[in-house]
Amino acid sequence: MRLIHPHITPSAEAVGITFDCRPLSALPGETVAAALSAAGILAYRHTASGAPRGLWCGMGACFDCLVTIDGRANQRACLAKVAPGMVVESAPPAAPAPLAPEPASQAAEIAPDVLVVGAGPAGLSAAIAAAEAGCSVVLLDERDAAGGQYLKPLAASHAHAAPDRQFRQAAALRARAEAAGVVFQHGATVWGAFAPDELGVLVGGRNMVARPRRLVLAPGAHERPVPIPGWTLPGVMTTGALQTLARANRVSPGRRVVVAGNGPLNLQLACELVEGGVEVAAVLEAAPKPGFRAWREAVTLAARAPDLAWDGVRYLAVLRRAGVKVIWGAMPERVEPATDGLTLHAEAPGGPRAVTAQAVALNLGFQPETGLARALGCAHRFTDSGLGRLETITGPDGRTSLAQVLAIGDGAQIGGARIALARGRLAGLAAARDLGRAVPDDAASRTALARAEAFQAALWRLFEVPGFDASRLADDTVVCRCEEVSAGALRAAMAQGACSLGSLKKATRAGMGRCQGRMCAATVARIAGAGTEPDWAAPRAPVKPIPALALAMEKPEWTEAPSFEAVSLPRDAGEGRGGGRARSETACDLLVIGAGVLGLAIARAAAREGLHVVALDRGEPGQGASTANAGSLHVQLHAYDSAGAAEGPESAAAQILTLGPRSVALWRDIARESGEALAIRTEGGLMLAETEAQLRALADKVAMERDFGVISSLLGANELYAAAPWLAPGFAGAAFCAEEGQMDPLRGLSALLRLAREAGAEIRGATPVTALSREGSVFRAETPEGVIRAARVVNAAGPWAGQIAARLGAPIPVRATVQQVIATEAAGAELLRPLVLHGSRHLSLKQGDAGHLILGGAWPGELDAAGRPRNLRASIEGNLWVARSVLPAIEGLHVIRAWTGLNVLIPGPILGADQRVPGLFHAVTFNGWTLAPVIAELIAEALRGGKGPPAVFSPSAYESRS
Repeated sequence: MRLIHPHITPSAEAVGITFDCRPLSALPGETVAAALSAAGILAYRHTASGAPRGLWCGMGACFDCLVTIDGRANQRACLAKVAPGMVVESAPPAAPAPLAPEPASQAAEIAPDVLVVGAGPAGLSAAIAAAEAGCSVVLLDERDAAGGQYLKPLAASHAHAAPDRQFRQAAALRARAEAAGVVFQHGATVWGAFAPDELGVLVGGRNMVARPRRLVLAPGAHERPVPIPGWTLPGVMTTGALQTLARANRVSPGRRVVVAGNGPLNLQLACELVEGGVEVAAVLEAAPKPGFRAWREAVTLAARAPDLAWDGVRYLAVLRRAGVKVIWGAMPERVEPATDGLTLHAEAPGGPRAVTAQAVALNLGFQPETGLARALGCAHRFTDSGLGRLETITGPDGRTSLAQVLAIGDGAQIGGARIALARGRLAGLAAARDLGRAVPDDAASRTALARAEAFQAALWRLFEVPGFDASRLADDTVVCRCEEVSAGALRAAMAQGACSLGSLKKATRAGMGRCQGRMCAATVARIAGAGTEPDWAAPRAPVKPIPALALAMEKPEWTEAPSFEAVSLPRDAGEGRGGGRARSETACDLLVIGAGVLGLAIARAAAREGLHVVALDRGEPGQGASTANAGSLHVQLHAYDSAGAAEGPESAAAQILTLGPRSVALWRDIARESGEALAIRTEGGLMLAETEAQLRALADKVAMERDFGVISSLLGANELYAAAPWLAPGFAGAAFCAEEGQMDPLRGLSALLRLAREAGAEIRGATPVTALSREGSVFRAETPEGVIRAARVVNAAGPWAGQIAARLGAPIPVRATVQQVIATEAAGAELLRPLVLHGSRHLSLKQGDAGHLILGGAWPGELDAAGRPRNLRASIEGNLWVARSVLPAIEGLHVIRAWTGLNVLIPGPILGADQRVPGLFHAVTFNGWTLAPVIAELIAEALRGGKGPPAVFSPSAYESRS
């Protein structure tokens, strides 16, 4: 329904749009979500499981309100603005239209003195202060007008003859910023923070690089998830979402609404709805009804901010006059479909309550948007309040642990608009002062900050509610909205050994969807028992889904990825994870150092031989490179391996050819034994040739592969395009290996870990080997938990294998490199079945069973200042450019995330017994995911005195190169 107001009127005539072929009347300038809500349409799409979804956050953070607009897939209805003749559809199109303009060859650069991210109260205040001090200031915001959530302006669809105080304040701040020379860039998304002076920014669909001298982060907050049964139903949304519909767009999703949760925002919304002609069934407030002791807080509120205190009194009076019940101490429990809408059930002091309405608004607090600050490495803390949240550690003026970065507003620490305004001004002045501007101290802003902080503290003492109890979540409660992961699935994964937020994500896919964990990370962290910042999953670039086309920019290829000595990563030693366990001594037949895919496969194989096996990992088993890889099952030679194969059947390249098909067959055996398919598909692999010369080289490669028993063939251009019509035009042909394929590395690793334990192997995580020596006929390994004595040792430590070997006086040439993988959203149709490689460029490309594309190809990343692997902007852009040059359909897809992992850089596989140290075996290889099962068999064979790995892989072959 459309709201009524004596002073607010439409600013233009209605236009026609359609939703799933249904004609609708809409106002130009309102959001698509507003137009659908006005028409009573609450369900916008269906998830992969068939569940209906509609509006949730209303601010572009949750990505639940996705629709297709004029052929462009997965557009956010809450942000997209109505245009005449717009065609809106609930389902993705079979052939999505391009999502961005044709990109330039390279990203344009902007280099202001001060870059402010976020145009809410904090960002506006900081931008004004810095600009008035003489700095050049650029302000970026994702919306089409400044103001943020608190100072959101009226949509362009309406005009206001008598704006209220919030509208007037927003207009005044915008005007002051413009007068000071602030350059506004609306429709701007900061998709990656790679350094304080290197931010990837999308403006109007164009990729840019921001290189400011000072960076001010003011990205605001999003409402925290309210994981109760039914919170994903269409018509259930956050209070902020409903307020944006009502206050900015003048619509309501129903004539009768119930508002529940905690805090004065719920009261304000209820009043605005009542004044707009909506029936508010009730306001359910989780805080207890204020009693006599609350008068002290009320006095503080009145003294520190009398206008805001008066607003609270007015809200209650308006609701009382309208006959709206405010039920105190009522905690929402679940939402259920009802004949005439939805029924909200709550627990209240007087007993259970049930309220039926057409729409339900929920708010139980806010979560800071800390992704950019965390990506840059700013120090953070865990605040144990409500659901719990991460906050950026700052000074009063927003200074972070990084000299060039300031963080302010609710995007750093939850505090409300007045704190944001004061800290924003102090931050803007501090940035100007850093850049040499003569800026005096602003005592008035510091006083305003102190008053605002006192007001806020009193307010939340008045509205205090009990903390979040994860144990009360029913197993069938959806926790991750994007991937539809339940609390029960998370608990089951923990029961199977996942013991951190990171491993829970990999085991269940919770937090891996479009919202990047904004709507579930805190809940998952609570279930996992995470209590400090390092326990939380690291932010990934892009921090929000970005059109792949916009980032596709050609970058130079390389011959060798950057490498380095592997370093210890934060928390490797297991601080805070069982550090209080008693030290002990263990004796075993075999110690496996490294519990990635190779180590686990070897531990399983050896345990099945009857050996007492202990496998150690410095972190969490299998959570390193093994689950950071793309899951390709490579059988054919890469183009750069062909020359090595020409050396003959005993060459390393030729021997790898003989191992690949055998290992893929063993993966199928593992799948059968685990009772899971593990998404294994072997539908072939293409290696593309751009030129006739490349095709001739591929012909030689195919001949070699066939000589060694690999099923491989050469396709000319006509044969290639008959089999792969989805390819970009212009390829001369391809090599096709019938035995190549892919699998799900997350499920594969979980299955292998479970099978290793079932075979009797003892797997210990967070247990680094701090010292290793040979004492007589046994090895002695020191760990934080105690000493392990083993008859034999397998060195499967991946990038750290060289360090392990050196401790025993048997060095091997192992270095580390950082490699990148990119994932897109699911396509609406099947695009390709085979694995696709490029004969002269770095690319591996495949489509998973869920429809998403996985892009790899060994594009490099780097280590950050803390020694953690992270993405390079140029690698993301270059990887996407190559992918687009192969698969044009990627132009209609968004990139969901890119991640990196440490991998080994070695001259060739190093496998088998080390003659220098009796009882020492090495298992280090590239392509370790594909080859792990067969290498495990070969190592097990060597352990029982058999032939073992081919001699060409012997550690002695590399002694002169170490």
